[in-house]
Formats: sequence, C-alpha cells, structure tokens
Amino acid sequence: PPRSPLFPYTTLFRSRIGLAHHFAFQLGSREHGAAKPEASIFHAACTRLGVAPAQVLHVGDHADMDVAGAIAAGLRGCWINRDAATWTHPQLQPDLQFDTLTGLADWLDANLDAAAPRST
Repeated sequence: PPRSPLFPYTTLFRSRIGLAHHFAFQLGSREHGAAKPEASIFHAACTRLGVAPAQVLHVGDHADMDVAGAIAAGLRGCWINRDAATWTHPQLQPDLQFDTLTGLADWLDANLDAAAPRST
C-alpha cells in the first residue's frame, strides 16, 4: 500500500505500534525551523509530498496547533476531538471532526474509494 503522512505522530509512537512503514517521512519543528501552527511547516510538508495544500488532510487532536493552523495554511483539517471541546475559531471550520481515530478510520473506509480519482 502507498505510504501516507495522514497521521502526524512521532516516530517512536509509529514504530511501537507498527505504523512507520505507512509514512513517507516525518517533518519536525527542529528540522524545519518553525513549529505548528506556523504555515511554513505545513507548506514544507506539502512540498515534500509534491501536492498542493488543498489536497492534504491534516489530522490532529489540538484545535489550535494542528487543525486551525493547517486550515489557515490552506490544508484541509480533521479534528480528533476526544474531549467534546468547543471549537473556538469561528472563521475556520474543520472539514471533518471525530471523537476517536476509529471514527476517522471508519469514515475513510466508507468514503475513500468515492473520493479517489478514477483512472480512465
């Protein structure tokens, strides 16, 4: 299967649960020189992927650093809102919101084929 930076977890976490092979790369703030929510770190990840920001879904559990930062940088955002927190960014809205990663995985299973480009 293709490797994906869909879930931006640390290398240690990914390797412990056996997901590291699904990721093309890791981009850390120390390596990049700026941290989330700075737009430049999101844009650098998009550049390394070779895709436009609007084609990337950034998944995160921190409303400000992950989701609002990604949306402000032009990416799509998915908020994993485990604590049923209130969204505090009225000008920015997440594209997706789930209370668990399982909810996101279920949504992807149901919708990914429909959203994938069709070859002719």
